[in-house]
Amino acid sequence: MQPLITRSDIARYKQISKTPFDDKLHEQILDAQLLDLQPLIGESFFNKIIANPDAYSNLLGGGVYMHDGIEYTHYGLSMVLTYFAYARYMMFSSVTDTPFSVVEKLNDNSRPADTSAKKTLYNLNREAAMQVWQNVHNYLVRTNHPDYKRACNGTPGRFRFKKIG
Repeated sequence: MQPLITRSDIARYKQISKTPFDDKLHEQILDAQLLDLQPLIGESFFNKIIANPDAYSNLLGGGVYMHDGIEYTHYGLSMVLTYFAYARYMMFSSVTDTPFSVVEKLNDNSRPADTSAKKTLYNLNREAAMQVWQNVHNYLVRTNHPDYKRACNGTPGRFRFKKIG
């Protein structure tokens, strides 16, 4: 599966280090796509976007639209995905699988952030992602987007989330 965003997309909104090693970030982007974004927009719509992202460039990139004579701006699914991927990256990027076990990266000149600090960053970025998602959701509903089926258990505008962990 192709990622819908890249490191440079994340860097537009969040401070992220420059490194030639993008494997861990790529993993977090794909996880965010499958585990965070897909449940919000539905499997069928998600698969259409993955199959042909160019056809959904306005939805991904955001833009301005009119509804009931009022001009609105929607931020785009790429921004939603950026916050979800960044949250995952902050929480899980320091954990590395080696042939001997799962380890946390350490060196002599630094120490890893403690788990509570990473969890706070994770939760704050997920909350921000959901705020941005609400903006995109409003766009999809107001414009009667033909591919969008709300994943809200039959009650328009209401989502059910369970806290894990």
